[in-house]
Amino acid sequence: MTVQSKEKVVLVTGATRGIGHAIAEKLADTYPLIITGRSGDHLNALKKKLTDMGGRVEAIPADLSSPEEIKTLVEASVRSMGRIDCLINNAGMGIFGRVDEIQEKDFRQVLELNLMAPFLLTKAVLPDMIARKAGQIINISSVAGLNGFKGGGAYAASKFALNGFTESLREDVKEFGIAVTAVCPGGVRTEFGGSPASVRDFVLEPEDVAHTVRYLVDESESANTKLIELKPRRRPDFR
Repeated sequence: MTVQSKEKVVLVTGATRGIGHAIAEKLADTYPLIITGRSGDHLNALKKKLTDMGGRVEAIPADLSSPEEIKTLVEASVRSMGRIDCLINNAGMGIFGRVDEIQEKDFRQVLELNLMAPFLLTKAVLPDMIARKAGQIINISSVAGLNGFKGGGAYAASKFALNGFTESLREDVKEFGIAVTAVCPGGVRTEFGGSPASVRDFVLEPEDVAHTVRYLVDESESANTKLIELKPRRRPDFR
């Protein structure tokens, strides 16, 4: 696949479901994409859908809890597309429970995917971005990274830490012209937050988050939106 130097190549993690799926669909009409997730079948189905719509897409399965697979993912992405201009760290998980009841292994698992995976992916893509003095990293965080909640010790800890990482990363790389942003959505109607068929009066759609991410990817090379807290409006059917 030939990618022109002026085009922005985007890597989207957690692309097979929910927010990541919506982000991939929102970007595919303009940007060459690399999509990743654990399920090769789901990735290939999404790749076919997006390429049938005219998109340029590579699908590379990876388990982001594995540092070795993260390294392989980035190497394969560069071989396929030549570079990564924009990294969207979207993959995440939640295990919930009162602090004295949640298992240590579950707490660590949440931190591994929600914090360590973005760190390792960022660490892998940064040297080339710094060398080219251009690039963009978008971390999909949560309002749980701004406000804790009952039973959310593991999840909120991971998202507070991701926001702190994002803030510090921006200071590390802004001299190289690299944009770094945290997106903090409220509740989104996906499998992650319960049945996608359930509609509450205040809940976002995955496409709402994707629209915000598209704004950031389209953003001027001389601007850097630092953090977006995305809250739902009351849905029309409840007004």
